[in-house]
Amino acid sequence: MLLKFEKNETRTCMHKILLKQGGVVLIVLTSILILFSSLVSCRENGPVCLSAPDCKGDSAIRFAVIGDWGVWGQPDQMKVAAAMEKVGADCAYDFIVSTGDNFYDNGVDSVQDVLWNMSYEYVYTGAHLQCPWYVVLGNHDYRGAPSAEMAYSALSPRWKLPAKYYKEIFSFGNGETLDMFFMDSNPYQKDLLSAGNSYPELNSLDTVYQNDWIESGLRNSSANWKLVIGHHPLYTCGVRKNQPQYMRKFEGLFNETHVDAYFCGHEHDLQVHKPTGTVTYFVSGGGGSKRAIQSPFEFTHFAQSTLGFMVVEIMNSKMTVTSYNENGQVLYVETIVH
Repeated sequence: MLLKFEKNETRTCMHKILLKQGGVVLIVLTSILILFSSLVSCRENGPVCLSAPDCKGDSAIRFAVIGDWGVWGQPDQMKVAAAMEKVGADCAYDFIVSTGDNFYDNGVDSVQDVLWNMSYEYVYTGAHLQCPWYVVLGNHDYRGAPSAEMAYSALSPRWKLPAKYYKEIFSFGNGETLDMFFMDSNPYQKDLLSAGNSYPELNSLDTVYQNDWIESGLRNSSANWKLVIGHHPLYTCGVRKNQPQYMRKFEGLFNETHVDAYFCGHEHDLQVHKPTGTVTYFVSGGGGSKRAIQSPFEFTHFAQSTLGFMVVEIMNSKMTVTSYNENGQVLYVETIVH
């Protein structure tokens, strides 16, 4: 396990020694520079020291990742929304990614559903949250009408859900390219399929078509960076650690096609895992509530029961993923270098 430094630890350790002799107080102030690299491996393709990347004047592509947020504007959701705006004001997002469970408890039933305002439009009102939102569906969205969430794309200038699964292509910086594959992980969940009446628009046949789509898309991609977004995790040390992880069937394909990262939600916390292979697995599901963390894997880089979100920045063959809490404080930074 690699050490995780808390926010209040700094690079300079200030020691004040008070010496009182003959009524004279002598204050000796010493500053000792502590290099984090001597205490924890601040290396490529792993954790870096706890400070968010400086975005001033750069040409990076930058986006926030938030999941499991649609809780009707309750206080915890509002805190995370405010923190996202605070961070975005310092370094503007190009877009925002939602890892699903956009509307609790039972999704939305139409484009006029009151939850559009309660959980989304009246919550994410900050000026830096008006960029495009690229969305995937979660299991709670399937309790309602995913078709309504897709239809809302035609009405909203920022809500982007053109289909249950889709691909977006980005170019940025000095000719770098990014392919993002937004999957629908729900039809792979056997427990959901066995409760079909509770998920009226869930179709097991979506796995057949989606399998071909994701495999051909990844194998034919020539982008510098390849990211996959879904709702359900491949790896988690949250409350569902001991439950079947049906999305793990894609681990071989992701490694063979050199996927850089998989982002998901479902667990209400923040996690980073790096098992053997090319892929780093991120869980960003602290958008509206938090749950307990269980014992980590030996390859877990970070896991915390916390509200929050992540911010991804890619530039000059390096990707950094910064985890923030609901106060906009940096909790952890992971870096991936090509």
